[in-house]
Amino acid sequence: MGKKIAVTGGIGSGKSTLLHILKKMNYPVYSCDEIYLEIIESAAYVKEVEKLFPSCVINKKIDRQLLAEIVFNDKEKRTQLNALAHPLIMQTLLKRMEEKTDFAFAEVPLLWEGNYQSLFDAVIIVTRDKKDRIQAVIQRDDTTAEKVKGRIAAQVDYDKTDFIKKYHPTKIYFIENNSSIENLENSLKAILSSIQ
Repeated sequence: MGKKIAVTGGIGSGKSTLLHILKKMNYPVYSCDEIYLEIIESAAYVKEVEKLFPSCVINKKIDRQLLAEIVFNDKEKRTQLNALAHPLIMQTLLKRMEEKTDFAFAEVPLLWEGNYQSLFDAVIIVTRDKKDRIQAVIQRDDTTAEKVKGRIAAQVDYDKTDFIKKYHPTKIYFIENNSSIENLENSLKAILSSIQ
């Protein structure tokens, strides 16, 4: 069994870009968001979501946008959804990663929120200026700055690093995504050398 590396960071920080670079370097990469898209197609999961959020299931399909609006504006409802979705996502993710014999990387957006950091051998945290993050998400999701700020407020603040000090500080790597893809790639190569 190889090393499992989590890639995390706030919304719009560039986690997917980093995963894309790793993929080009022929590393196996996984995404919790992609696994979630598989899970929400499951009839059993839809049934459970309908119990908690009846207005969000229409014709046996989850209205993801409506569900997101509800949970990002209500901490208690967000906790309920996370308690349902996260164990299923992590179970699938870890099973797939454990099949690899070398390094495997996974984009795990809510790593600390779900307290999953100890399941990985190392963590790469992608950071980026907040204004650039907001702009990136507005363009990507065709949404408003206010909605993006609400989603940022619901996540761990990676500018404040006290919360990570308890978790193997030597196994945490910060990577800045404030300039070119080339610089991001070079920073990543340096981190990979360190992990190995």
